[in-house]
Amino acid sequence: MRSPRMRFLAVAAAPLVFLAACDTGSGDDASSSDDAAATSAPGDDAAATSAAPNGDLADLGVDTDGDVPALTWDGEPFADGDLPFVAAQTESEVLTEGDGDEVADTHEVRVRYLTVNGSTGDELVSTFENDEAVTLDMTDEGIFPAFTEVLPGSNVGDELLMTIPAADAFGEAGNPQLGVGATDTMIFYMEVLETGEPLTQAEGEEVDPEEGLPTVETDGESAAQIDVEGVEAPDQLVEQVLIQGEGPEVVAGQTIRVHYTGVQLSNGEQFDASYDRGEPTEFPIGVGQVITGWDEGLVGQNVGSRVLLVIPADQAYGEAPEDDAAAETGDGQPPANPLEGEDLVFVVDILGAS
Repeated sequence: MRSPRMRFLAVAAAPLVFLAACDTGSGDDASSSDDAAATSAPGDDAAATSAAPNGDLADLGVDTDGDVPALTWDGEPFADGDLPFVAAQTESEVLTEGDGDEVADTHEVRVRYLTVNGSTGDELVSTFENDEAVTLDMTDEGIFPAFTEVLPGSNVGDELLMTIPAADAFGEAGNPQLGVGATDTMIFYMEVLETGEPLTQAEGEEVDPEEGLPTVETDGESAAQIDVEGVEAPDQLVEQVLIQGEGPEVVAGQTIRVHYTGVQLSNGEQFDASYDRGEPTEFPIGVGQVITGWDEGLVGQNVGSRVLLVIPADQAYGEAPEDDAAAETGDGQPPANPLEGEDLVFVVDILGAS
């Protein structure tokens, strides 16, 4: 085509924690930007910006006695340590060995994690707060190299501790949005929950659809054949699961990866299909960046599902103009989208969410 604040971070901003080359801009959170400047701005304290490595991964641990894990330094809360903690290089340690499947370098890996700023001691993000997780694609060249180097070869059930110096994380730019300065070491505690090859089509239990809906034939490898003959125009969004996936539920603010086919309900004519482009499509869901019918129809569905959506025009590309004269704008141009006024039918395979 991320509690209050902690939830926002865990769901919407969490992927930014893993992206080595993201453009964070100036950020919209003045306090976060100020904190980052305080830890990395030159001039005020040259020693703070050129601190020699003093961090030893062996001195770090994780306190799991509370409701959520917390990082420790020499057995005390990390923030009470002799800050800043500066790592010389990326290092990792397996705290607990799991006995599940081994992570391969082509897998998608689902993890829970917390990350702490080594300079300030601040906890930046924790998915444990809301029992959430994120998915990391080991083939994604945009994430920190540390993850694509350390995670392959680990096992489901492993609990890892990792230090990543600034040069191996966000570099000189830092990440003001997250409160990471240009010289800040990042420390991660991570639990490996699941791993596997990325889905290429829906997988799960087939579901018998309700009567009166479009019929669908698909091999999962090419555009679906959708028969709309005799189907009545909907007065509200219709969601019908055709294959019930077993993955996590899609949450608003995530980026989902899908294969889909779209046809017009009026004539069954296909107007779009990701299969024709040879690869799945990715986009944020539940945040107004796609049509309303997708935002409302896909949030809450499970990864691995195949979903039939019958979407009325007002939840697609809008109602049609009332007459031919209104079909043109003041400068004589036709409507921006030829699908205005059309009820639409989509078959969507949800392949991933992160």
